[in-house]
Parts: sequence; C-alpha cells; structure tokens
Amino acid sequence: MKYIISLVIVLTSVLQINAQCYPDRHNTTWFHGWESCEMSENPNTSRGVSHWILYDLGHVYKLEDVHLWNVNDPEHLEDGIKNVVFDYSTDGNDWVEFGEQSFEKATGQSIYEGENAFSFDGIKTRYLLMTVMETWGGECAGFGEIRIGVAPITATELVNFDMDCDEKDGHTELSWSLINESQTVIFDIEKSEDGENWNVINSTGNIAVQQGQNEYKYTDNSDKDAYYRIKVTDQSGNSTYTNAHFCSKGEIKTNVFPNPFNEHFTVEILAQNDDPVIYELTDIYGRKIKRGVINSTSVINTLNFDNLGLEQGNYFFTVRQGSKTGHLKLVKMSSGK
Repeated sequence: MKYIISLVIVLTSVLQINAQCYPDRHNTTWFHGWESCEMSENPNTSRGVSHWILYDLGHVYKLEDVHLWNVNDPEHLEDGIKNVVFDYSTDGNDWVEFGEQSFEKATGQSIYEGENAFSFDGIKTRYLLMTVMETWGGECAGFGEIRIGVAPITATELVNFDMDCDEKDGHTELSWSLINESQTVIFDIEKSEDGENWNVINSTGNIAVQQGQNEYKYTDNSDKDAYYRIKVTDQSGNSTYTNAHFCSKGEIKTNVFPNPFNEHFTVEILAQNDDPVIYELTDIYGRKIKRGVINSTSVINTLNFDNLGLEQGNYFFTVRQGSKTGHLKLVKMSSGK
C-alpha cells in the first residue's frame, strides 16, 4: 500500500490546501508555497551557503513518484525553482546525493496543475534535502507544493547494506542494518563468484531484533573478488534478498567496448555497493567532456555514449564510488576508418 505525503510550506508553517474545485490545480497567490530570499548554511556542509529546504519524514520510507507545483503567482514566476539537487539521509548527518532534477516554469494560470516530475525509484530515507541550484531568474527561490509517493518499510526490508573491502588484510567486511519492531529474523549470507550461482557461507540463526535500528556485521576472510547478498527471513517465514553487491579488492571493475571506437562506445561498471557512482570522461589534458552520477541498486551499470563530437586521439574514463576508483583508456579512431 502507498501513502502520499503532501507538503505545502509557508515559511515555518505547514498547510494543506483543500479548497480548490480540482485538487491538482494550484492558485496564483504568492503566499501559498515555500520561498527563500536569504541563503543560509546548508545542513549538508558540502552545499555551502544556499537556498534549501529539509524534510524530516519521521520514519524511514521508500520514496517514489514526485509531483511538483512551482511558484504560480504571475508576478513571481521567475522565483520558481529550475534546477535542484536532492540529498538524502537516514540519520540527518551522513548525506547521499540522489542527483540533480529540473522543473518547469509555472504558467501563472488558475488551471495550472503542476508536473509529474520524476521518481526517487524507492530510495530508503528519513531525511530529504532540496538545495536550489538555479531559479527561473528570480533572486528568491521557491515552489508551491511538492507531493511525494511513499511506501512503508516492510518487516524484512533492509534499510542499508554496505561492504568494506579491506585489501591490506585480504578480507571483506559486510555491514547491514534493519529498522523494525521487535521480532525474530534469520540472516543467511550468500556468496557468488559469477553473480548467478550462490552458496550460503554463514547463517546467523534466530536473532531477536529490538525496536529501532539494529546493526550487524560479518567478515569473509577470502582474498578473492566476489558477489555478496543477504537473505532475510522473518518469524512468519517471509523472505527477501538484498541487492547483490560486488566486492573488488583492487580498483572498481570497468569494461568498455568497442575500444578503439568510432562514434559509439559502451562502458560497463560493476558497482561496489548502493553508494552513488560518479563517472567522468576527460581528454589527455584533463579537460572534462562528460560527467554524471549513477544512483542505482544494480551491480552492473551500463552507460552508452554516442556522437560526443570527439576528435581522433586518446581519452580517459574515471569511475569513483566511495574510496574506490576505476580507470579506462579509450582510443577514438578517425571518422574515415
């Protein structure tokens, strides 16, 4: 079952607008919405002084579709948000970047119904931070309303599953946490060398989960690269699996094909965990050609590049996820070949 969080922010007050004939239409008054005309220190210190708004959802939820109404006052349309970066956190201290999103300018008409903007694709979080990167030209920044589809965390869903690959000692440390009410669960830790054939390497047996957040760890002393996942079974016999994670003892594994290439090439990245993957394509002088962020729970992430207007020569593709990096050298052939 899904729930809807509907938030209309007026400075420090939270209001719900129910007086419209058509619920999705937004009126044209400036005071029905959130507006920031003075920048301040961002809760995510890496964002510096900025226009921002922070939501505390009270509990950890899975976030899904977003519908947003921009500033719809005809005299303040330029104050509407244009480009925003979203960060999320389960504790309000450690932030993960979801990425930048763009929003349309409002029409200033009484029949304005906002836009179905994007989806958070089920990220699990309690705190959601919006930082305004650009408005539609106004000195202030704001929007009318944001509506976020959310779903509660089920009994067997993990809030977080991370791996710490320690190359020095040659082992892989798995860590995960579960937020739940008191109950009994079993964790089966599974391992695979190819991502398809799995073996159970450890089973915890029955563990009493206390109310709140519970932290767990397991260390695999193997010195080989491998995939890991955890099967969680609750007291009712319901089971679920975490997404598989790939742990490399060296660099992040990346592949490119074809290489050399003419106009098109594909990069395949084996993610280490659920943290964002940052990639960058540069020339031999270090000049940035393409940069992006992948927010995905998949182990294998595929990127296709086409018609970048590159000249013949050598290029470098760099991948970063947490403390891990990966590097590729690409060769662009002349168009005549």
